[in-house]
Amino acid sequence: MAMLTIPSNENGTVYDPTLNDVIVTAISSSPFGFEDVFLYSHGWSTDADRALVDYDVFSIGLMRRILQEPQKPPLPPRSTLEMGVHWPSEITEDPNSPLNALQLATFFQMEQRADAVGQNLVYSMLRLALQAQHAPNLRFCLLGHSFGCKVICAALQDLQTDIAGGTIVVPPGTTWKVILLEPATDWDNLEESDIYGNVGKIVDLRLLMTKSGLDQCLTKWYPDASRIANFFHGAQPTPALGAQGPTPATVTYFGGAADLSVDVGFAMSAAAAESNPKLVVADLTPVHTARAQSQPPAYDGGICGSHSDIFFDEIYNLVAGFAYS
Repeated sequence: MAMLTIPSNENGTVYDPTLNDVIVTAISSSPFGFEDVFLYSHGWSTDADRALVDYDVFSIGLMRRILQEPQKPPLPPRSTLEMGVHWPSEITEDPNSPLNALQLATFFQMEQRADAVGQNLVYSMLRLALQAQHAPNLRFCLLGHSFGCKVICAALQDLQTDIAGGTIVVPPGTTWKVILLEPATDWDNLEESDIYGNVGKIVDLRLLMTKSGLDQCLTKWYPDASRIANFFHGAQPTPALGAQGPTPATVTYFGGAADLSVDVGFAMSAAAAESNPKLVVADLTPVHTARAQSQPPAYDGGICGSHSDIFFDEIYNLVAGFAYS
């Protein structure tokens, strides 16, 4: 396993000209020849230091659970290249800057920025990996949190456009696992005619999304932001995907969905058992409720509830069981 952290500017541009060669070398050449690609994207209001820590914590937690689990997932990790994207999701990287007090006012700017980073940086990384693939059966696992889910979906949206147009060739046996943790995007964005409608068209793709009734960012603040955006149009606020789950039209488009309830003690095998549906919706409300009763919600002192509470064993079991089955 190797970890590659990739920084970008607000447009998803990387100024290091050697990055392309690094990715190509890792995927296509000995002694590496990675067979799995695991890509992370953080969400809104995450500086570079926090992103690096979060990626390391999640990776170690995930691998620890897989190694400790007596009943291993059906398709355990192989030689893996991990790529963590850091995109400028804050006003400034200086935690002591007075400008950070204005962070809440950047919601719509960062929402658009997440799409730009996905369409440019992550799209390019995935395209490079496909072009450099040295053998069939490469497995992609793409994981986003909050606005990071927009990063992932925007990249896949444009990738599928080029796959359908014949400008990108997907080697035989390529598979895609997409994991959206508390996605901060509209609940209808994955419908066939909406902004990420191409995601459901990618061959051999399965998608796991989570939702939580204790996610105050998405159950309360996201609809408030939507209400502001639609103030002059008179439209009703749009629910967030990570609060409400997918629309019925999305479920129909994906050919149905499996529903999981994640409570304390949730086992890896419970996620691995749902190996057929293209769409899996996991409700984190039970485990978030138990954790909120025993300790303060992570990171934010309760302002956003359990939105960033994703670093614990039940989440790792959910992700591992889904990703490697």
